[in-house]
Amino acid sequence: MRENLERETLSRRDFLKSSAAVTASTAISTFGAPAIIQAQSLMNPVNYGFIGSGRQGCNHLKHLSTIKTGRCAVISDIYPPNLKKGVETIGGNPETIPDKDPFAYRKLLDRKDIEAVFIVTPYHLHVPMILDALSAGKHVFVEKCLMKTEDQIPKVYKAANAHPNLVLQVGLQRRYSTVYRIAIQMVHNGVLGKVQTIRAQWHRNGSWKIPVPDPSLERFLNWRVYKEYSGGLMAELGSHQVDVADWAFQSEPVAVSGVGGLDYWKDGRDIFDNVAVIFEYPQGQKFVFTSICNNAHLDFSEVIMGDEGTIEITLGNNSGRATFFHENKPADAPTNKVKSADTKEQNWWAGATAANRGARQGIPLFPEAPKQNPGFIAKEIEYAKKWLISMGVLEMDRERDPLTVEEESFFECVREGKKPLANIDIGAADSRAVIYANRAMELRQKVFWPNQPSIPLESQISKKL
Repeated sequence: MRENLERETLSRRDFLKSSAAVTASTAISTFGAPAIIQAQSLMNPVNYGFIGSGRQGCNHLKHLSTIKTGRCAVISDIYPPNLKKGVETIGGNPETIPDKDPFAYRKLLDRKDIEAVFIVTPYHLHVPMILDALSAGKHVFVEKCLMKTEDQIPKVYKAANAHPNLVLQVGLQRRYSTVYRIAIQMVHNGVLGKVQTIRAQWHRNGSWKIPVPDPSLERFLNWRVYKEYSGGLMAELGSHQVDVADWAFQSEPVAVSGVGGLDYWKDGRDIFDNVAVIFEYPQGQKFVFTSICNNAHLDFSEVIMGDEGTIEITLGNNSGRATFFHENKPADAPTNKVKSADTKEQNWWAGATAANRGARQGIPLFPEAPKQNPGFIAKEIEYAKKWLISMGVLEMDRERDPLTVEEESFFECVREGKKPLANIDIGAADSRAVIYANRAMELRQKVFWPNQPSIPLESQISKKL
């Protein structure tokens, strides 16, 4: 069988035939519109306004400056240095609203030529601005987290339901990463066997603060370390990773417990500088998250663990990287009673000489082929690809910067009336996880998810993540 596999070459047509039955194949269109649609979008770019050109705002503006299907018409920020930096970053001389009034952004919303708005402001301002923007008839891209408090969730649903033709997209860029989508397909298609545990960490070594030119600006510029404005480590960092767990488990959690402390940075902040949280899911699965501010050795990543394999994955430098590790499931494992994905026909490990290496070091998911002396590694990578295809896992386009992809997708959704991948349901689930995790740490007790009778049945999260 191995010799036959070595002689095989998979053409694009062969690949599509192999994957035709996979429902996830429809996801390809979300990463690149047909040429005719792209041409139409270039001729008619989305005119947008941008609210909040701080650090993350300028990060978005840097990516937006390369996208031709949208045009930044105006930027609003109440801090003049941020406003100046935003204009310099996007280029094209957008108009500005240099007003220190915290409601100055409404001048942007009043403009009839503005079709959409990016909201990249401190966490506590998201919902008031979302409600104002939807009320003004604007499509909305908002950074995570979508909501800061539990009572805001039904308010945003009510506003979104009142404007069904407006796009509301949340900045959870892992949803737009090719590598992450492949990894999640592997989970859902049983490649990892039964997945019961996901572990993630986001570890840094630093104060998370920036120097301020005047002490009166401390809370304004370093809002992330104050509870009045921020959800702390869980909101700013953990929200990305709990979304991955929701996605993999296809459900929201049912309970969360955890501990947090303010034990290292004694500088006036009131958020925790270290957190350790365990989320429980409906079928007993667990998601474990830690974040600290005094050691960066592990950096940030997620590890998805099944009884037949593990995926370690990260989005470092806005580029997805993932490695698959084979797991030898014991003969008496209870999951052996269920038909396993690990058959002689499908399991490339049975014939590949990379089996031992893969178990120890892992195999990168769709890496670039070696330029010199590819030999052994290239062949094993080809086995891996063919095995994943036989399992119904798509080999999609090469990884692109997910931040750029999510912005392009937003403009496509605005022009074509599509629904975003990171929609209100995804954002609400993510917000609930952050809110309840922070509550569990503050109260030092387990917090359970309530029923959601106020949310229409068609908007329930379970089985839609």
